[in-house]
Amino acid sequence: MALILSAWLQGGTASAQPAAPLQGADAEAAPSPSLSPPARVGRVAALRGAVALRQGEAQGEWRAARRNDPLTTASALITGAGAMVKLEIGPSRLWLGETARFAIIRLDDHRFVGRLSAGAMFLDIRDPDPGETWYIVTARATLRAERTGRFVIEAGDGAGKTPHATRFSALDAPAEIVSGLRSYRLGVERSAVFVGAASPYRGAVGDLQVDDFTLTMGAHDPAEYASSPPVFALPPQVARMTGGENLLSVGSWRNSTAFGPLWSPPESGGYTPYTAGTWTYVAPWGWTWVDSTSWGFAPFHYGRWVPVDGSWAWAPTLPNAPLNAPPVYAPALVAFVGQNAGLGLGSGFGFDLGTPSLYPFGSLAWTPLWPGEFYIPPYPVDRTYLRAVNRLAVADPDHPTAPDPAALAQRAALSVTALSHAAAAARVTSTSAPAAAKTSEVIDEIHTNAERIMTHIRPRFARAMAARSATPSPGGFAARATGTMPLAATRSHASSHH
Repeated sequence: MALILSAWLQGGTASAQPAAPLQGADAEAAPSPSLSPPARVGRVAALRGAVALRQGEAQGEWRAARRNDPLTTASALITGAGAMVKLEIGPSRLWLGETARFAIIRLDDHRFVGRLSAGAMFLDIRDPDPGETWYIVTARATLRAERTGRFVIEAGDGAGKTPHATRFSALDAPAEIVSGLRSYRLGVERSAVFVGAASPYRGAVGDLQVDDFTLTMGAHDPAEYASSPPVFALPPQVARMTGGENLLSVGSWRNSTAFGPLWSPPESGGYTPYTAGTWTYVAPWGWTWVDSTSWGFAPFHYGRWVPVDGSWAWAPTLPNAPLNAPPVYAPALVAFVGQNAGLGLGSGFGFDLGTPSLYPFGSLAWTPLWPGEFYIPPYPVDRTYLRAVNRLAVADPDHPTAPDPAALAQRAALSVTALSHAAAAARVTSTSAPAAAKTSEVIDEIHTNAERIMTHIRPRFARAMAARSATPSPGGFAARATGTMPLAATRSHASSHH
């Protein structure tokens, strides 16, 4: 609460006027406004300590961030002292260090523009689509990147009142830095530093500068640097989904002739989707499901759930789904049945919400949509979007058809029973738990064996970071392999912690 109040008193994410991130050809290439929301979103993947989130400047309310909160244009975050937060956007990742202030200026299908007003960020761009561009704006300069690579950005003081410089470091891919009317090429294992209290700022590109934050970030995800490949790669569409990568290390995969690749959650028998979480209003989509499980993002915003062999499994795509079709985010892939619902497909479809609560829909029930069942969004969309959001899960996305109401009512009745059981279990848990302060969630990529891993995999670079003065090796952060492997027919992937 103190962090949220502090953010409010300081005026949110206001900062000095940044370098313009869209200029010249970039501005001309900007997509025209569309009635439909973007297909791509981000999420809060993990956090430690006090992290505040604001969804949209118009709403203007800061609250404590939660794992699996969706992020889109106008989302903003602030981290407290000793805090850290990991964000995911498709396969790419952003890390914010302590006392950081960050706002998403624009997030759509081809462009990401973020403003870092304070603190440090580690940006890990993974397999961007052709034409996809990433911008990180600071008060003194803007980074522009278009390829797979890792970068460290430190906002500096911005106003020149303290000696903290703005710094951009490229670990394994080049980028462009724009400050005012000047452009700088930032090569691999190089750093660009900008100082000054007013434009034009003084800038220079030199050897890579390594600090504690860079060292910590460089030790992440050691499995990526290993010489041996994983047991199998994710289905291509799942690898492109926000939160999809989590499903490689938890649960199990198998192939189904009827439904294509199926993923089973790690929870034991009796699990029912859409029972452990909350409904949160996120513009422009409306009421959005935020699941409380660590893996609970991709399975609730893409694909379909289906009961198979007495338990629920997630089907991200149909067996013959087109490989070139990008995944499209949805707030909740469910059907609503009950009072005032009629046949409601989507999320928040024509309801009298009343007082928001854990489940704000009163006497309504909801049930997951199955493979082949259409999702009809409750928010404004065009026909192209309607086709795209159903393309991977419906055989004929050009002809929307509603599921059978009788079947939905029967399934929804089972969902009501599952919800009541979940609520009862939650009450028992809350009353039996000892009165103790909630332990902060530890970010999974902070490893106790990071030093050992880096020593084995990047010996010279690890020594350079430890010494803080040696010249980085030419190999540096080697580019990751991006190939895929066939999904095993019946083989389960054992859970592993990177």
